[in-house]
Amino acid sequence: MAIAVMAGLAAETERKSMLKGRLLALLLLCLLCIITTGCWDRKEIETRGFVLGIAVDYVTMPESKGKYDLPKVVQEHGRRKYRVTLEMPRFSKAEGEKSADSGNHYIFSGEGESLMEIVRSINAKTYFSPFLEDTQIMIFSEEVARDGIGDLLDFFLRNPGMRRQVKLFVTPGRAEDVLKGKLNFEEANSIAISKTMRNVNIAPNFASVINLGNVSKAIREKRSFAMAEVLQENGEIKLTQAALFNKETKMVGVLSEYEVVGSKIIRKILKGGAFSVPNPANEEKLIIFDLLEPVVKVNSFVDNDRVRFSLEGEFAGILGENTEIQQDVLKPDFLSAVEQAVADEFTKMIQASFARQQALKVDTVMLGDLVYRQHPHYWDKIKDRWDEEIFPAATLDIKIRVIVRRPGMTR
Repeated sequence: MAIAVMAGLAAETERKSMLKGRLLALLLLCLLCIITTGCWDRKEIETRGFVLGIAVDYVTMPESKGKYDLPKVVQEHGRRKYRVTLEMPRFSKAEGEKSADSGNHYIFSGEGESLMEIVRSINAKTYFSPFLEDTQIMIFSEEVARDGIGDLLDFFLRNPGMRRQVKLFVTPGRAEDVLKGKLNFEEANSIAISKTMRNVNIAPNFASVINLGNVSKAIREKRSFAMAEVLQENGEIKLTQAALFNKETKMVGVLSEYEVVGSKIIRKILKGGAFSVPNPANEEKLIIFDLLEPVVKVNSFVDNDRVRFSLEGEFAGILGENTEIQQDVLKPDFLSAVEQAVADEFTKMIQASFARQQALKVDTVMLGDLVYRQHPHYWDKIKDRWDEEIFPAATLDIKIRVIVRRPGMTR
């Protein structure tokens, strides 16, 4: 009897031991699967072509193409119409390894009609293939923009690797020159331009950010939009006025830096900035108003098939600078004169921007959206005639109040 019990215990112990061994083997197998499959699609960062910027120009045929004409893309159909330029970062393997004249980027170009074929053709020119997920900016030459950019965006909107946050710009000259030029920054040109957009709330005179997603929505809704212009010269860049596009995605004109401020006020996106007016006591001197707290209200009214808008704004700030020394700026009459002068300046900016867009028949300040929200039934009747007929005939009543809260740190 004792022998049978001991044999049973031994068998049970052996069974448990085998079960533990199997569980341990299964655990090791699962761990091995996790470790060995983690890099099955591994791609070294040095072999991936991170596209930072894209420039689109028309082809300039008189330019020398070289013996083998490498920019040309072989296409079964289509013309040699566009020149697409890609900017990619140049990586250093060790600190200080990059020479002073090697630059911080690579530039590759191709020429054809299909943007997809042009981008794919870059694979025949470099060992790293273009990777679009890190694209920062896309720049169109004004010549291309005036003929329309809707068809040029189709490839990028269909590409799942293209982010909707890519910022779009127009430049008066060649778009490729903006990417090729040597700027006073350590970063690649595309990154420097993208980072400069962070100052849009500090510098009110250049147009607000618009990205690929915003433009895609505007195209889908068949409405006009604005895009910032970028200039590059002598190692510097400047983001200035706004290029205006109609609902056919064709550039029809520009807003000056002065008019851009008025556009931002109407859209209620002006956050601050410095604005100068003549000193009321001495017009040869200047008073600088530092805007800190803008509050804007815009409403629409419909009367006998005519649309009228009202804009009321209250702008609070401080005296940031006075070029007239030894002047008592705390006198009530002086402060009232300054406030009125600044209010008049804001009113002129709004009127100039509104009139400019009416003349070009583009509603980039999105007043049509306001009519849609406040008068939906009326909007259904006139939406197809908004840009061409209704908006150009609309009126805008403006009331601006400026408050100087303090003169700064000195009287």
